[in-house]
Amino acid sequence: MRLHVIFQSQEPVTLPWNYPHLLHGYLYGAITRSSPKIGAFLHEQGFVAGSHRYKLLVFSKLFAAKSKASPGGLIVSAPLNWWVSSPLTAPIEALVKTMLSEGEIRLGNTRLFVEKLEVERTPDISERMVCETISPVVASTGIKEGGKLLKRFLSPDDSEFWRVVKDNLFRKAEALGIPITPETNLYFETVGKWRSRLFTVQKINVRGYEGRFIIEGNWLMMPG
Repeated sequence: MRLHVIFQSQEPVTLPWNYPHLLHGYLYGAITRSSPKIGAFLHEQGFVAGSHRYKLLVFSKLFAAKSKASPGGLIVSAPLNWWVSSPLTAPIEALVKTMLSEGEIRLGNTRLFVEKLEVERTPDISERMVCETISPVVASTGIKEGGKLLKRFLSPDDSEFWRVVKDNLFRKAEALGIPITPETNLYFETVGKWRSRLFTVQKINVRGYEGRFIIEGNWLMMPG
């Protein structure tokens, strides 16, 4: 399920550079306010595949009508578009309930009003498709330095990038109970030049990449 949210503001507002971190905090807080049970499950347990835990909830950056950089952050003009997506309906329904009841969100000192909520139709992804990211894709591996395991963020130019992405998707499928067999295949191809983005998630600096890519494979045609 993918939710499209449109925010309004009477005047241009300044978003701090770390606003994705604020969106993250708002998202899980809003879900918890409507459904403490779902919020606690996502925060404390999540969905498990081996040693990995997933919340199975993703969100985009904010897309503004106009934007420009300033020393204090990003100055944006409404409307602002935001997408939140999950294979599960319950977290999205809880988020919608909070947004309808509160009618606004706060990101630091920035106040945005909820103008429209729309659940978008699931697209047909059964064939080869060209896609474009609406939030940075993060792929990483662990490397040992000085006896410590450090995280190395991969770029789409790295041969390991799409392998890590595919393995991540297969583990999430496993967490949802979707069967993955030796015949299951998923293919990615980078299109054009990608942009590097450095941002903060839960006080950790993370590097992701944005761009266009081709996706195809028999997994896309699997039921569920």
